Amino acid sequence: MIDGTTKLLGVLGWPVEHSMSPVMHNAAIQAAGLNACYVPLPCPPEALGDVISGLRGMGFLGANLTIPHKQAVIEHLDGLSEESRFTGSVNTLYWEGDRLMGTSTDAAGAVLNLRQAGIELDGKRVTILGTGGAARALAFVLARGSCAGAGGGGETFTLPELAILGRDRRKAERLTRDVAMGSAAGTAVRAGLLSEFTSLGTGADLIINCTSVGMAPDVSGCPIDPVLLQPHHAVYDIVYQPRETVLLREAKQQGCQTVEGIGMLVHQGAASFRIWFGHDPDTAVMFDALEPFGFG
Repeated sequence: MIDGTTKLLGVLGWPVEHSMSPVMHNAAIQAAGLNACYVPLPCPPEALGDVISGLRGMGFLGANLTIPHKQAVIEHLDGLSEESRFTGSVNTLYWEGDRLMGTSTDAAGAVLNLRQAGIELDGKRVTILGTGGAARALAFVLARGSCAGAGGGGETFTLPELAILGRDRRKAERLTRDVAMGSAAGTAVRAGLLSEFTSLGTGADLIINCTSVGMAPDVSGCPIDPVLLQPHHAVYDIVYQPRETVLLREAKQQGCQTVEGIGMLVHQGAASFRIWFGHDPDTAVMFDALEPFGFG
């Protein structure tokens, strides 16, 4: 029931019609019995500043951002979380008093997804495939050993080793240097090439694909040679279109535990929800809401 006290939220993007965020957030809001409504907010790049001013003026409780606004929004905000200062990316707007702040819940969503899949990070050796924005966000949180600052709850963990493998050695080494400065004591951070997975990745407990290899429409790709996977590996692919990538299919055949990327979509949304409302949403309701669209 929408009335004069309904709190407003939304997702800004261009285009934004494809976003599943309104579907899963409104389902969670309804299940929690909250008087709020989450709407798509189509926002062309040239109008971003005006739209952010409009959100301020209309008293929006918060918002999400998707392509192409995750970096451009920063100049319109009053402050950033530690995650967003490091990554240069924002997907969630929220209030600290009268200051409109930005953070990124993408990495928190990945950690929450892994936890729900039964993968605890403490003591795990992790290899990240990729050096782009998603890899940067995840590497920052994993090396620090906490995603508490981005709606991820109070869990802390320590990785004995984090390897970052990319196509370009200089990019991998640059990201490794950045991450190492904020890493927890006891976490060794190493860089290498994807082609060096044999020597740098096979000893990992958890492998996380943060590249776009295998994503629709080019669904035939795989970021590493899957014959190198071993049964002790857990394999997580943040790509969720298709739900089962070549990497995940081959990993299953090798006896690995696998985790699909659709959970990251839900759990990054759950982390945003927690920031806005101060408590956890029912993620089962969010997954169920996506099922009619082929994502449940």
